[in-house]
Amino acid sequence: MRNLHVFFSLFCMTTLVILNLVNCSSLEKKYNISTEACIPVIDLAYAVENSGESLPLSDFVEDIEYIRPEYPATLVDIIFGISFNRNYLLLEVRDRLLCYTREGKFICEISRKGQGPKEHLGIRSSDLYHNLVAIHSNYSCKILWYNADGEYIRETPVSNSVFKINILDTNRVAIHLHHGTEMDNPGLFIAGILNSNGDTVQIKKSEPYYPEGVASSPSIWKYNDTVRVLTCINDTVYAISRNEIVPRYVINFGKYKISRDAFADIRLLEQERNKCISMPSFCETATHLLVIFPYNRKRWFAVYDKQTAKISAWSSEPDNINKYGFLEGGGWINNIDGGVSPTAFFSASSDYFTVNVEPENLKTSFIENKGHIDVQYPEKQQKLEQLIHSLDDEENPVVILYKLKK
Repeated sequence: MRNLHVFFSLFCMTTLVILNLVNCSSLEKKYNISTEACIPVIDLAYAVENSGESLPLSDFVEDIEYIRPEYPATLVDIIFGISFNRNYLLLEVRDRLLCYTREGKFICEISRKGQGPKEHLGIRSSDLYHNLVAIHSNYSCKILWYNADGEYIRETPVSNSVFKINILDTNRVAIHLHHGTEMDNPGLFIAGILNSNGDTVQIKKSEPYYPEGVASSPSIWKYNDTVRVLTCINDTVYAISRNEIVPRYVINFGKYKISRDAFADIRLLEQERNKCISMPSFCETATHLLVIFPYNRKRWFAVYDKQTAKISAWSSEPDNINKYGFLEGGGWINNIDGGVSPTAFFSASSDYFTVNVEPENLKTSFIENKGHIDVQYPEKQQKLEQLIHSLDDEENPVVILYKLKK
């Protein structure tokens, strides 16, 4: 009887292993991926076709922080990028990188635009790691390194085909493909890892899904000590650590994937922009992957549960669709404090996504929301209202940090 029990247990275990291998093999064929382990599939096509009721933002965001960056001499106009940690806030503005305390007190401008060896020629991208700041200097094929006081440290050579960068540690940086790169470019890549000398630790390449067309900006977000990236080259999300680049998810767009013709012709893409799922933005927690994307003239929200592998989705009507087909408004309703409802996830740190908004627009959204949104935390709404009453319409944009639940 004991031998029979052992045999039955081994039989069950073997059957489960075989079924798992068969399932992974079918996924490899269906999604054209090669992987040593089964990769979770985020089925956005299924989510759109089986959409339901919206989930509250408060299920995934535990707090919202507002920072009012002071300015040394002139106002900040457009904020192109935000990085922060517990000590510092970096604002990437037009040809300038401004460093503040976490509370918004101005510290210094990191470098400046110029021809000097310690100056940049414009900023393609920037990032922050502890008190280490990196600027990818435009046209000069180099990454310039500084401390948070603006003191120059070193430089790292980099290819001109790189645009965005992310610091992985004091000696490693993740690099991402420049948007506008042709699909038939022999230097086409998904992501890479460089050390501080500019040596390649790893470069991830793949045959593009469509052979003609140009690369769009990748979707990039931070999770724990990795950087996640999804490009238009294929439908795989890769996790970039200091030592390796590995597949983490596969995104199934199904019939809602951009067509071959539209991908190859930007004019056709503008006409068909809302007929396909495009420009998704992501953020991630230990238990969920959150996605926002436009489709069919609506803004869509999807939540993938890592534990159950189930996906939920819903949509909202935008306030407006501009002449280029881009949606305006219609964000995920902010039931936390009744403030700005996020329309995309801009990952600025592992546990946060961020929005920046003009003081006048923050006031307007709060007033519009106050009458009809049932907030989860009335005390936070009251605190936000006090902040709004103190805002000057002429001050810098307010930086809003949404803290994700663990």
